Amino acid sequence: MLSTSTDAQGTPFAVTQLQGPDYRLIRPTDPKFVAAYANYYVCNGAVLSAQFGDARADAAAKATLQRLVPDRVVEQLDLDSLGAGGEGIHCVTQQQPRP
Repeated sequence: MLSTSTDAQGTPFAVTQLQGPDYRLIRPTDPKFVAAYANYYVCNGAVLSAQFGDARADAAAKATLQRLVPDRVVEQLDLDSLGAGGEGIHCVTQQQPRP
């Protein structure tokens, strides 16, 4: 488990859990929908994260991310179309090698 792991020098990792939303309160109704706040994207000056319609969980995730990266603005976006396909913003923003 990551929370009990260490880096190569033996220093324990600092792990913060992001509680997911209540699937009864989110906009999408498909039980296969991927609703994960941990699939966020860090860019210049901001962190882009999903919001799913569970107001309490959305706010808690935003507050946690803001605490973890106080030097960036946390923006939550409606990314339901990505979650419906089993993806998140971090997955679809990865670098592509130059041909």
